[in-house]
Parts: sequence; C-alpha cells; structure tokens
Amino acid sequence: MKTIYSEKQVHDYIYRIGLESLITSDFPYSATQGAMTAAQVDAPFDLWQIMRARALDRLARMHNLMRQATLSGSQVNLPTGKTRMQLDLLGYHDEGLFVLELKVNKTAERNAFSELFAYSNYVAEIFAPSGRRDITNVLVANIDNEITRHAFLYDLLIADREVIVYRPVWDGTLDTLRFEPYIPNDQDFRRFTNQLLSHDAMSCVVASFDDLPGWYDSQEDEGSLNDRTIEYLSLVSTYAAQLMEAEGLHGFCFMRKPYAEVGSYYDRPNSLIICAINPFGSGDIGDASSILAQIPTKHRAAFIETPHWGFNGRLIRIAQRAVAETLQYGVQSYGHTALWSWMITSMIETVHNHKFAFRPTGMLREAYGSYLGSQYAARMAGHSIEDRSLLQGEELYNWFQAWDFMERCGFKEIERDYSPF
Repeated sequence: MKTIYSEKQVHDYIYRIGLESLITSDFPYSATQGAMTAAQVDAPFDLWQIMRARALDRLARMHNLMRQATLSGSQVNLPTGKTRMQLDLLGYHDEGLFVLELKVNKTAERNAFSELFAYSNYVAEIFAPSGRRDITNVLVANIDNEITRHAFLYDLLIADREVIVYRPVWDGTLDTLRFEPYIPNDQDFRRFTNQLLSHDAMSCVVASFDDLPGWYDSQEDEGSLNDRTIEYLSLVSTYAAQLMEAEGLHGFCFMRKPYAEVGSYYDRPNSLIICAINPFGSGDIGDASSILAQIPTKHRAAFIETPHWGFNGRLIRIAQRAVAETLQYGVQSYGHTALWSWMITSMIETVHNHKFAFRPTGMLREAYGSYLGSQYAARMAGHSIEDRSLLQGEELYNWFQAWDFMERCGFKEIERDYSPF
C-alpha cells in the first residue's frame, strides 16, 4: 500500500468510515460449488480443483459476513505483562468476533500473520472454550510477499483457520479507498495441493490385534462378516478418526480383516489402518535448501529424516490408543509402518480383504465430502450417477467409493516389487 498517508491516518479513516463503506463489491465467485456436469462426473480431475472450490466457498461466506461487520474497538491494548501488544481493529459480525490487522508497507507484511494470530489467540483466551473457527482473522495488505501468500493458503487449507485477506484499492486519496478480497490463483492452489497429496507424502501405519470370540471374530456367512463384528470394529475406526481430528491430521482410517482363505497371510486377523499426510514428507526438499545450507553437514540428513519417522511414531500411538480405548480393557495391539503406495495397489490388500468403516479427516474429509456432494447434486439435476446410495453419508464411509476418489485424485498405480511387511 504505497501512500502519502501514515498508517495511523489510514487506520483512523477505516475506523471512522466502517467496513460497510469499504467492502462494497460482491465476492467475485459464486458461494456454491454447484453440481458436476455429466462429462465431469466420469472425467479425471485434480484434487486442487476441489480444494479451490471449497476454499472459495469459505472465503465467500466470510466476505459476506465482513460486509455487514461492525468495528467496535481501535488500537486496543492487550495486557501481556512487560510486552506491549496493540490490536489494530476489533469487531463483530453475525457469527462471532473478528480481529483486523492493517499493514501499510511491504516490509511489515512478513510478520503480518504471526501478529494477526497472536492477537486472535489473545482474544480467544478470554473465551476459553473457543476454537480456531470462532474468531475471524482479517488482514488488510497488498500481500506482495510470496511468503505471505503461502502463509495465507496454509492457514486457510491446512490450519483450517477463519482467515481472509483484503487488498486496498484506491487512487491515492482516502475517500476512494476500497477493500477487495484477495484470492489465490489457480497455480497457487495447484502447487500447494499437489505437493501435499502424493504416494510419498502419505504416512501409513497398521495396528493389528486378535479376535475376541463372541464379540468380533473371523466367521463369515457367504463371504460376508457378521453384523456384530462390523459394528464393534467400526467403533475403533470412528474413535481413531476423532483422535486424528483432535490432532489436526489430514487423512483417513479404516478397518481391515482378511478373507478366510487368506487369513494366514497376516499375523493377526484384525487391523486398524491409519493414513495421514506427513508434513515432513510432503514438501520439496528444495524449499528447505536455504535452511539446510546453514546447518552443519553432519546434521542435515537427520534434520529431514527424524521428524518424518517421528510422525509415523505419532500415528502408531494414535492407532494403538484407539484400539486400547474402544475394545476389551487390556487388549494389546501391535503397530508397524506400511508403504501406502504398496497398500493401495497390492492385489492382496485391495482385493482379498474386508475393508470397512472408512473415516476421512481434515482436508481430505472436506475434499471428499465436497466431491460426493457435487455428484449427488448432479444426480438431482438429472445426470446418471450409478452405484450410489440414496443416503450420501453411506457413501462418505464406503471404502470402495473412497478408493475411487483417491484414484481420481492422482493415486495411480506404480510398480513395486517389495512388501512393507
């Protein structure tokens, strides 16, 4: 924001005139994703397009709230002991509170989000049970810095915060100042999403345990498991998904039980499988090169590899906790890592097992739910959508439909000549 005005002058003007006079334009995209066309239903697609539609839907909702929002506080001092913190603008809208951070010059942008969220967290602490979605974070800046744009996309898609950015548009005089929502371009969405979701980015762990006769077992009736076994084992996956959500993990979990004729392939007949995007395995090592160059050579490999494997250990602990806290007290499970690219393409894994109680979490839950919703909307519009239940929720927890979705997202078969077991 190059201006002859000081930041205080701009700030005072915003507080005096109010957001309703500054945010005057409609959101440039529809707030609804809409149904797929007949061609799109069967055509390949990229996950980034689904994530983009979901993000635009959220931004449109926040934009509409901010157009009617009320500024209630200016340069609010936040008592923090010896440290001085001053929140630029504070207010409320129809669904809650918001904090607004104003950045006049480009240099100040680098710390924009760290300051904004520090203020937001302070306000959240006043209302102890509040979460990351209860307070809207608003940044007003030109957002010229690449690091700021990436931070915005991260907090919107991964950290799942309520955050929106406005760029100031004017002809140099305060009375022409208007706020226009900043929207990442397609290249930003494509790069960010495709970097996250790949075979190598997914960590996969398995927690296996024995049958409990009379409760869950390996008995089959015409090739199908009995309802009791499915019911009790589904509790394990459901609870595991809740634990994953609590830790902000983006992935899914499901139960695996081998068919009777291949049961001997596995050490134990029941397995909870958890897969999640490993934040230490999804990035391009080139992005960390500037940091690695400042670390002694002997520590560089460990700096990259240790957190990657540490994340796997975290998943194993979640899996074992889910088993221990949902089944018979004292039951033991045995955890190990698995190679997801092998798991998802291996014949014995994809064909010769009962797989049920699929539960998506985080970003993948959002994406999968949006994908299914658009398919059902397409069916309501008259397009032929086969092999779908009347109830959308039944498909949301269907492993085979989820596998179809993952294939469409880019999970393609790759040649492997080894097993992780």
